[in-house]
Amino acid sequence: MQFPGASGVDIVSVYAQLAEDGATFLAVVALLYAVGRLLVVPGVRWGLERSALNRTVQSALVSGVHLLVVVSSVIVGASTAGFRGSLAGTTLVAAGITVAVGLAAQDVLGNFVSGAFIVSDPDLNVGDTIEWEGKRGTVVDIDLRVTRVRTLDNERIIVPNSELATTAVTNQTVTDPVGISYQFGVDYETELDEVQGIIRNVARDLDHVAERPRPTVAVDELTASSVLVVARIWLPIERKNRVPAVRAAFIRNVHEACRAAGIDLSEDSGTELSGEVTVHEPSTDESPSG
Repeated sequence: MQFPGASGVDIVSVYAQLAEDGATFLAVVALLYAVGRLLVVPGVRWGLERSALNRTVQSALVSGVHLLVVVSSVIVGASTAGFRGSLAGTTLVAAGITVAVGLAAQDVLGNFVSGAFIVSDPDLNVGDTIEWEGKRGTVVDIDLRVTRVRTLDNERIIVPNSELATTAVTNQTVTDPVGISYQFGVDYETELDEVQGIIRNVARDLDHVAERPRPTVAVDELTASSVLVVARIWLPIERKNRVPAVRAAFIRNVHEACRAAGIDLSEDSGTELSGEVTVHEPSTDESPSG
């Protein structure tokens, strides 16, 4: 793209040339991106799915190929339209573009760097159930910019990688076996051995629960109104996707078994008071006794 000299500048010709170069740039970028998005990216994904790489690395590589398609399309489009030669001699324009891009992409670049660390971390992978900042869900995708997490309500949370990289994350399914624990409260008058036996029997009858290590039930804390008992069961790591369902079934079955045995699991065992409270105010003609 060549601009006319300083003398005798034809503004109409300049803008016409810019419009022509811009149209060429957009056409080339759109064509190359369409080819890459519809052919290259699906082809790479198809090949990776049949490789021995884990799903986390596959997701990151597909994201990287997609980014490469975008960058290559823009570079080839600019070169074809002649932008590169025109802008190369304009130091001020180049500096301005560099500063603008740097400021605009600051967070994006931070997410890319964080994404690279997350992908290389063996303790966080696609399929893991994680908890962070009061939120909980299963990782369904990790790319170089964001991590996608599906909640128990089937909602999808798009989490910037920089947030996960700088926040304490609890991975509930990375170790083998996977533990599930729950705290039950019982009245002080309740026979603890009976409660512990009921909970153990319920745990043994649950599907997917591992025989080793065995379920455990132990007194954890004494409060003003109840005795808190912690029960813990274990699942093999290959059953980690069953954790929410097994946990719900465990709590429900313990509740039903204890209710059938006449045991109240409510943590609040205080006595309920009923009736009315009234305040009697003496009349003006009443004098205090003395």
